[in-house]
Amino acid sequence: MEIKCLIIDDEPLAIKVIEKYVNEVDELVCIGTCESAMEALKILQDKEVHLIFLDINMPKLTGMELLQTLKDPPLVVITTAYREYAVESYDYDVVDYLVKPIEFPRFFRMVQKVIDRLKIKPAAQPQATTASDPKQDHLFLKVDKKMVKVFLKDILYVESLKDYVMVHTINEDLIVHHNLQSFTELLPATTFTRIHRSYTVSLEKIKAIDGNQVEIGGKYLPIGRNYQPEVKSRILNS
Repeated sequence: MEIKCLIIDDEPLAIKVIEKYVNEVDELVCIGTCESAMEALKILQDKEVHLIFLDINMPKLTGMELLQTLKDPPLVVITTAYREYAVESYDYDVVDYLVKPIEFPRFFRMVQKVIDRLKIKPAAQPQATTASDPKQDHLFLKVDKKMVKVFLKDILYVESLKDYVMVHTINEDLIVHHNLQSFTELLPATTFTRIHRSYTVSLEKIKAIDGNQVEIGGKYLPIGRNYQPEVKSRILNS
């Protein structure tokens, strides 16, 4: 597996350190370095990138602001001297948060997380049928050792449990071996949407919007900052 990496940092020394670490890991290959988010946008449009190492505090466009502009970003590892953005960063579904100065053992542990994340999607595909056909009204989900038929109209929302998801339906909750992104891709995009790094919901089952939350199935679920404009537009126009 060759993981194509882009390093984005306004400090040349920080770029040099991360690039050195990347070159020491067989699975990683550096396809470019940028000293600004604006420069990175051009590369992301023109090249295939699997992973970005992203500084937060940069001039003109910060790392967080860059992530807000990317509709379907690569995997992201934050590299920063500041600890206080850690909680906020996970609204963007980052793989890891590395605080400078970064030691190689810590960097290498991060690499294992990246490899695991990239392996989840193909490994999970056999665990369910797909509903990409607009005429299909159900999925077969592998729950324990049996395939369970679940009608799309019965699904309220899907909750991430790291390497698993919990499918909340009108009648029951089912735990399936999938990550949220791959499971969301099995659902018809016309009626389901991701609202947070931890939740995908049925647009038809949303009862109300309350600030940056949706009410669905008697629960209040948060709308992640990165998802808010598109999610609210889809809900209001659904």
